[in-house]
Amino acid sequence: MDVVSGENSILNEENAPDNRQSPDHPQKNNNSPVGDTREAASRQTPSQQQVYLDVSLDGEPKGRLVIQLSGDAPVGAKRFAQLSQGLNGVGYRLSKFDGIAQGFIKNSGQRSLTYDATNISKVAGGDTVEELEAEMAESSHRHDASGIVSLIVKDTRTKLGKTKLVAYNGKLIRVEEPTPGESPNGSGFVITTQPAPDLDATNLVIGHVVDGMDLVQELTKLPTVKSNNSVFFKAAKTFGDKRADVAEKGFGRPFQKVLVSASGVLDS
Repeated sequence: MDVVSGENSILNEENAPDNRQSPDHPQKNNNSPVGDTREAASRQTPSQQQVYLDVSLDGEPKGRLVIQLSGDAPVGAKRFAQLSQGLNGVGYRLSKFDGIAQGFIKNSGQRSLTYDATNISKVAGGDTVEELEAEMAESSHRHDASGIVSLIVKDTRTKLGKTKLVAYNGKLIRVEEPTPGESPNGSGFVITTQPAPDLDATNLVIGHVVDGMDLVQELTKLPTVKSNNSVFFKAAKTFGDKRADVAEKGFGRPFQKVLVSASGVLDS
């Protein structure tokens, strides 16, 4: 299979000229295999595309994951493909698998979806997750097996509010304030290692692993930061202690550095 990757991806169809051949007016290919490969990829629907993620562990290559994209979530699938190719310098290359939980491994994606001066993201769906949420509402795909790949659209962590005492009608009452937190931007993703139905409410299924599940299962065995279920930690969360929020983000993080060393789209 030939690899189609790089910043100048033909998946950025909005900014790319339409160089596809017409049956009535064929164009010369100038004996350019790269041009032919990119032209073929431009005609692929999401359900025909495969994305690869090369994984390293503490700098040592560990293997490749190949993901077949789904045609039932076109915006989400295209977003994942574009991020795999590093559209406009934003992508999965050098991103971390920073969460290993019972049922899935997690990659938090990118904090920002653009490094452009306009601050407007060009990835499918843009800066928000609104289109991804709409596809979630229509999707019939579920996290009912191992190897399911999905974008994180809603926060998977339970946020406890901060409680304070306020005076009301001459009495002191407890009022819970919402705890602000970072909302997902639709670039983070998970790969299931078993059925994980809880993810159906927060994630958009965009494909499944067709090669490399042995590597995924190997990653689940890495030692990680253990969660804290003590009453003291829960109390700190309840009262809005930011140190508890920071600590919680680290739960399930592997001690070793698991990186996406390279990524892109395969042309079959």
